[in-house]
Amino acid sequence: MPFLKFMRVILFILFIFAACNKEQYHTAENVAGDTSISPWNHDTTLPADSLRISTVEKVSQMEAEANRLLQSGKRLLQENKAEKNYAEIISLLNRSLHIYTELGDKNRQADVLNYLSECYLNEDKLITADNHLQKALLLFKSTGHEHIHETYHLLQLVHNIRGNLEKSLHYSLENVKSMVQTKDTVHAGLYYHFVGENYSALGDRQKSLEWYDKALNIKNSLDTKLLYHIVNVTSKELLLLNKNQEALDLILEVAPFEKSSGIAELEEAKGYAYSALGKQDMANRHFAEMLRLYDNESRSHELIRKKSLAYLKLGSYYVDREQYSKAKGYLLHSFPFSSVSNMAKANLMLFKADSATGNYRDAISYYQTYKKLNDSIFNTEKSRQIQEIKIRYETVKKENKISDLQNENVVKSMELDRANLIKKLILGGLVLLFTASLFLYKGHVDKKRINRVLLSQKEEIAQQNNTLQELLSEKEWLIKEIHHRVKNNLQIVMSLLNTQSRYIKNPEIYAAIKKSQSRLFAISLIHQKLYKSDNSNLIDINSYIENLLRYLRESLDEGSHIKYELDVDRIMLQEDQAIPVGLILNEAITNAIKYAFPEQDKGVIKVTMKSEKDYYVLSIQDNGTGIQKDHSKDVLPSMGMTLIKGLSKQLNGSLKIENNNGTLIRVMFRHITISDIYAQHT
Repeated sequence: MPFLKFMRVILFILFIFAACNKEQYHTAENVAGDTSISPWNHDTTLPADSLRISTVEKVSQMEAEANRLLQSGKRLLQENKAEKNYAEIISLLNRSLHIYTELGDKNRQADVLNYLSECYLNEDKLITADNHLQKALLLFKSTGHEHIHETYHLLQLVHNIRGNLEKSLHYSLENVKSMVQTKDTVHAGLYYHFVGENYSALGDRQKSLEWYDKALNIKNSLDTKLLYHIVNVTSKELLLLNKNQEALDLILEVAPFEKSSGIAELEEAKGYAYSALGKQDMANRHFAEMLRLYDNESRSHELIRKKSLAYLKLGSYYVDREQYSKAKGYLLHSFPFSSVSNMAKANLMLFKADSATGNYRDAISYYQTYKKLNDSIFNTEKSRQIQEIKIRYETVKKENKISDLQNENVVKSMELDRANLIKKLILGGLVLLFTASLFLYKGHVDKKRINRVLLSQKEEIAQQNNTLQELLSEKEWLIKEIHHRVKNNLQIVMSLLNTQSRYIKNPEIYAAIKKSQSRLFAISLIHQKLYKSDNSNLIDINSYIENLLRYLRESLDEGSHIKYELDVDRIMLQEDQAIPVGLILNEAITNAIKYAFPEQDKGVIKVTMKSEKDYYVLSIQDNGTGIQKDHSKDVLPSMGMTLIKGLSKQLNGSLKIENNNGTLIRVMFRHITISDIYAQHT
C-alpha cells in the first residue's frame, strides 16, 4: 500500500507539470483521486490543496487576461474611425492568441485568428490574412465547431480581392452551406449577395441574378446600405442582358424618400440605367450626384476605395462610348487606394483612350504600366503558391521529427522505469520524475522555438519573392547537372562493357553485352538531351530518334545493307515517357537488324511516330521475313520482346505486333498531362 500511494503522488505531479490547459489539470486530479485513499494523506506532507488551488487560479488568470486583450483589440478594430492603428490592434490580438495557445483553447485561437485576418485584410496583406484564416478553419474543424461561416466569409473576400474567383466562389458557397446548417441566417442577404457577385465575376449572369434575387426576397431584413448595393449590382447584371427598362424599374422601386447612407450607389445605378436607355443628360446628373454624395461622407478607407472603384467604372464606361477626354479624367482619379488589379485595368483604359486620341507616347507608357502590374499579379500568385507548398512541407517535416523524438523518448522512459523498478523502487520513481520533467521542459522549449521559427518564416515570405527566380534557376541548373552526371556514368559503363567485349569468345555473351550497350546508350541519350535542352523535363523526340538510329546503324548494321526511313512529328515528350519509348525503339530496331534480313538482303526499316488527338502512335516496321507462324500465340518470347511488352505497360499503352509484309510493331499511348505528372509524383 505505501508503494501504491507513492506512485499516485508521482503520477499526480507529472500531470500537473505537463498541464497546459484545464482539461489536463482535471485529468491529473482524476488520476490521483481515482481511489478512496488519497495520495496526499497519512505518510506524506505535500501541500496538495494549495497546489490545486494555485493551478486553477493561474489558468483562470490567464483566461481573464486573454479575454481582456481580445476585447480591447475588437473594440479598436470596430471603432468607426477613418484611420486605425492596426499595429496596436495586431499586437493586442497576438498576445491574446499566445495565451489561448498555451491554454489549448482551439476555438478561442480560431476566433482571434479571424480578427487578425480582418486586420491584415484591411491593410491589403492578403497572403497573411489567407494563412491566418486557413489555420482558423483547421482549428474549428478539429473541435467540431459548426459556426464557421464568418471564416468562410472572410476567405471568400480575400480570394475575391486577389482575383482567385473560383476559390472565392467555393468559399462563398461553403459560407451559405454553414449558415443553413446552423440556421444562423442573420446575415443571409449579405452572404447571398456575395455568391451572386462571384458568379457575376465568372461571367455566369443567370446564376448571379438567381442569388441576387434570393437576397432581394428578404429585403425587409436587409440593412438599407446593403439593400442599395444589391439593387446596384442587380441592375448592372440586367443591363448586361439588355434588360434596360427592367433595371430602371428595379432601382425606382426601392428609391428612398430621404438621403440615407449608401444612396450614392443608387445614384450610380440610375446613371448607368438612364445611359443605357439613351437619356445621357439624366445619366450625367445622377453620376455627378453620386460623386457629390461620396465627397460629403466621412473619408474612411472603405469609402475611398469605393470612390476609386466608381471613378474606374465611370472611366471605363466613357471609354466604351468613345468620350475619351471625360473618361481620362475619371480614370486618373481612380488611382488612390485602388487594388493592383484595378490599377492595371485603369492603365489599360488610359492606353485605349490615348491611343484613340493619337497621344501615342502616353499610351505606350500606360500600356507598359498595365503589363508590369498584370505580370506582378501573376508572379505574386505563383510565388504565394510555391511558398505555401514549401511551408506545408517544412511544417509536416518538423511535426514528424517531433513525433519521432517523442516516441523515442517514451520508449526510453519505459525502459528506464522498468530497470529502475527492479533495482530500487523509490530511486526509480525519483529518476522517472526527473526524466519526465526534463523531457517535458525540453518539449516545451522545442515547441516555443518552433513557434518562433514558424512565425519568423511567415514574416519573411514577402521578402523571399525577389529571390524565387534565382532559386528556380539554380534548381534547373542542378537538374541539368544531374542529367549530365547520369549520362557520363552510363557512358563509363558502356565503355567498360565495350572493353570487356573484346575479351569475350562466346558469341551469345558478346551479343548480350552489345544489347546492353545499346540499351544503355538509349537511356544516356535521353539524359544528354535533357541537360542540353532549355527545358530540363522535355525531350525533342524527333532529334532523339535520329541520333539513336545513327548509333544503331553504326554499331550493328556493319554491311549497311538496310535503308532507314524516318517519319516523326515534332513531339516534345516528358522524361517519364521518353525513356520507355527509347528502349522500345532500341529493342525493335536491334531485333529487325539482326533477324529480319538473314540473307543480308537489302531491306527497309521504317520508324514513324505521330500525334493523333490525345494519343501518340509509335510504329517500327520492316520488310523482312516477318514473324514465324508458330509464334502466333506468344510473339518472339525473347528478353527483347518481354522488355517491349513491359515498357508498353509502363506507358499505359497498347501494343500490337503483326505480319504486314514483314514485322510491324505498333505502340499507342496517351499524351501525358500536368495532372498525370502530379498524380504520379504524389
